[in-house]
Amino acid sequence: MKRPRRVLVIGLGRFGSALVEELWHTGCEILAVDKSPEAIDAIKARTSAAFVADATDPAVLESIGARDVDVAVVTAGEAFEGVVLCVSQLAQLGVKVIFARAANDRQAHVLERVGATRAVQVENEMGRRLAVQVLNPVAGHILDFATHFRVVPWQPTPGFVGKALSEAGFRSYEINVIGWFSGDSTSPRLNFPSADYRIEAAHTLLLVGQEEAFERFLARVDR
Repeated sequence: MKRPRRVLVIGLGRFGSALVEELWHTGCEILAVDKSPEAIDAIKARTSAAFVADATDPAVLESIGARDVDVAVVTAGEAFEGVVLCVSQLAQLGVKVIFARAANDRQAHVLERVGATRAVQVENEMGRRLAVQVLNPVAGHILDFATHFRVVPWQPTPGFVGKALSEAGFRSYEINVIGWFSGDSTSPRLNFPSADYRIEAAHTLLLVGQEEAFERFLARVDR
């Protein structure tokens, strides 16, 4: 059985604490770090391990097992220089996915240069999300529902080529095909599969499903 995703959260302000709360409900293995004992006490019951420590110190990151996490999230609870140091150290440790909170475009650019996979400007993203809900309240509920799912472009492996969707067995993994586009196009157009559609090697399928479903599916087809 595949182990839960291991996530490191550095900084436990309102954003970091809310993130831990949401991740805890998904069954992730959570490591949390903050300089404040009070902040650690407030969330430690929702983590696998919580540390009162300075995460800008590379020795601290090494000792808590940061090298082995799947994802690290560095919030803006400290001075920006501290966030840069954390991101840089995590990148040097080989963490493949690093999210970091930025206050503006300049900070986002710096964080991406030192190793952040993605710099998140929370206020901007929440503003866009709220705009969708203001214009269409129903869409807001759809967004909340959709956070539990992934949409993934997938190149068919040889065992799937030539099969109809009903023969391919996606449903047995609780995955659905939204559509397909041609892999050789610089501006791909999403096509919706007809009843007689058969998978072609040159097509990229757009799949939707829960995280766990994709893990089962990819573990099977990538053998």
